[in-house]
Order: sequence, then C-alpha cells, then structure tokens
Amino acid sequence: MADLAIRARAISKCYSVYETQRARLLHAVWPARGAGVHDVWALRDVDLDVQRGQSVAIIGRNGSGKSTLLQILTGTLMPTSGEVAVSGRVSALLELGSGFNPEYTGRDNVMMNGLILGLDRREIARRFDEIAAFAEIGDAMDRPVKTYSSGMLMRLAFAVQVLTDPAILVIDEALSVGDFFFQQKCLGYIRSLVDKGVTLLFVSHDMGTVQNLCEQAVYLRDGRVKFAGEAHLAIRAYLAEGNGAAVESLHGEAQEAGAGELDAVLRDSIWRRDEDAPRDGRLIALALYGEDGRPGTSFRMGETMRVVAAYRPGLGAPTHVSVTIRNKFDQVVTSLGSAQLSVAPPAAESHRVAIFDLEVGLRLEAGNYSVSVSLGNLLGANRGEYVDSSPAAGPISIHWDYEQQLAPFLGMFGPLATLRFRRLSGEKTS
Repeated sequence: MADLAIRARAISKCYSVYETQRARLLHAVWPARGAGVHDVWALRDVDLDVQRGQSVAIIGRNGSGKSTLLQILTGTLMPTSGEVAVSGRVSALLELGSGFNPEYTGRDNVMMNGLILGLDRREIARRFDEIAAFAEIGDAMDRPVKTYSSGMLMRLAFAVQVLTDPAILVIDEALSVGDFFFQQKCLGYIRSLVDKGVTLLFVSHDMGTVQNLCEQAVYLRDGRVKFAGEAHLAIRAYLAEGNGAAVESLHGEAQEAGAGELDAVLRDSIWRRDEDAPRDGRLIALALYGEDGRPGTSFRMGETMRVVAAYRPGLGAPTHVSVTIRNKFDQVVTSLGSAQLSVAPPAAESHRVAIFDLEVGLRLEAGNYSVSVSLGNLLGANRGEYVDSSPAAGPISIHWDYEQQLAPFLGMFGPLATLRFRRLSGEKTS
C-alpha cells in the first residue's frame, strides 16, 4: 500500500428492490422471506489500484456503476462485500451541493466544509480569500446557499474542494455545470494539481476531457470492469460498446485496401458493423485519427482529423462516400466527401473491400460533435440515392484554451481567408 493512494478488492454493491410496500414490510419483519423482493447489483467484483500522483478516469454508460464506485471509495456508501483502503486526505465533488447546508451562507459553508475536510479554523481563514476569488460569486458569498444558481453552487463547491490541499481529488461529472470559461479555469487548475502530484479520480462522459486529463482509465459495463489500462485504449473500448466483434471473415478479401489497412481500421474503430460478412454496399468500420497518427476523439481547434472507413462498394453504380459532422444540437455543421471533392470512387467488384480516407481541417468552435459516414449513388448535382450509413459516432471533442491563447477565429466556424494590409504613401490627410 506504500505507493497506492487507493486500493479496492472485490467490491460489490447490491440493492434490494421491493415490488410492493407490503413486500417491504414483510421482508423487514421476516428477512428470510424472498417473495416480492429481488436483488439489483450495481457493482460486481471490482478491483482497483490507483498509484499516488496518478490520474485515473472511470468511464461507462449511464447505470454502469461509476457513481456508486466513487461513493464507496470516498466512504459515503458501504459496499455489500469487498474492502477499500484509501491513503491521504480526500476531497470529493460527487453531487452538486452535497455537504452544503442550504440555510447557511456561502461563507458559513466554506468554514463547515473546511472543518469536515480536516482543516482548523485558522487554516480556513487563511485560505478563505483565495477560495472566494476562485469561486467568483462576489457578494453572494454572504447570502444563503439556497438562493444560488446551479452554476454558482458548482463554483463554490469546486473552490472549496480543490483549494484545501487534497492528496486525492475525486470528481463526478460536476464540471458539466457552469459556464464554459469557468470550466476551462477548473480544468486548468486540476492539471496543475496533477502536475504537483495530487491523485485524481475523475468520472465524465466527455471523452475529450478524459483523454486530456487522465493517463489511465477504468471502463465499467453493467457493474463490472471491462477494461483497465491506458486512457486512449479504454476510450476506444467504450466508444465501440455494442458494436459487436471484429469482422473476421473479411481478412484477405481487400482489393483496393491491403489486409493491413483493414486490420488497422477494425482495430482502431469507434464503430463497427455487427456482421461476420457484410454484403456489398455496406459500411464495415469507422476510425478517427489525429495529426500524430494515433486514433482518438479529442482534437485542437484547427487540427486535421483523418476519417477512415472500410466498406464494400455497391454493385451497379460507383458508390460515393461522404462524412457528416453534427453539433450537440444535431445540426449539420458540414457534409462532404468524394462527390464534393470530385474524387472518383473505386469500381465496384463483388465481395471486395475499399478504404475511404478523408482529411478534414477542424476549423470549428470548441465543443462536442458527432461524425457519421454514408454511402450513396450520385444522381445529379447535390442529389443522390441512399445506400448505407453508420450511426452518429463520438462524441469528438474540439478544444482550445481561450484564456491563454488567441483563437484562430471566433464564431461557429472559421472560413479560409487571406488578409493584406497596404500602406498608402504620398497621401495627405487633414
């Protein structure tokens, strides 16, 4: 345990669900009675080791057991079985406003939470101005917390937790509340804490943030650990959830694409079709790559993203391929592909695989987007016949440090532009 901040072994958590209130009463009086009661397991046999100074993400779909695991690790919930050992002062931001008395002012709640975290009054008073400055809620600090908006509550809760010198910082989705610039400020401060050796346990559905903050990740599915290791590998497993196994029968069938290219797309895919042998005119897999050549879903604004898709062309007419990027409001940001770029697709040949490889400059504002790939036959200018499409994959995250760096553009997207200044000589002005 010397080098471990957190050690968990065989953690399981079971909840008893009662069909009726009568069943609950009878079970309380007669515990051996099983009628009308069934068990729901939130966690099953979870093992977890977190080294000191390590940044670890817990990822998974809703209901996979992420929040339950964090509550057990922080001591706010007891496991049904298993054991947990934690070494060091823990600051936890699990539920918005948890630990705050709504009748107390922000100032009083800072004092109370500091005492709960093990600080004395003198230390809290010394750090109070720093906490208030970080939270940026002004005069609201002396108003009851029940009058705060959710964003103000998050600001104060985060400031209290991170500015009390934690050895272990635990955050569960709290940063999804609040304005964009304060979120950036929080993430920047979290990075500085990790750089100083603070252990981070982080839960989020934002894979871009996970990849940016965490070196390791644990992927939970149905309360069990499906993968534990490097963050980008865990993210790949998470994004591919529910898309079936690799298409083994395709190996060796590539014509335009070599078998190695097909293997790479299948290996790195964030979406795969759950079929052993997709028919002609069908997409097989989709993978995304950054400028460094590594698969990923997090990109800097202006970075080039490669969209690589394996597919079987349809027979009868050349099968064009297009990529559609949508924002979080499900609005089409752009759609382009072989037809728009005037690139002829490979000729159709039965049971042969082709690779579509598109480079896109992500001149889009920071945020989350989805990517989908479609196959179609061109019928005329801007008109086509639908053949096949992947579901929306992602989210992909585009990020930029607006506080520290001048953005290449402001707004929803940045068009290509050329600028010239000319100095006029010999002109008189009055």
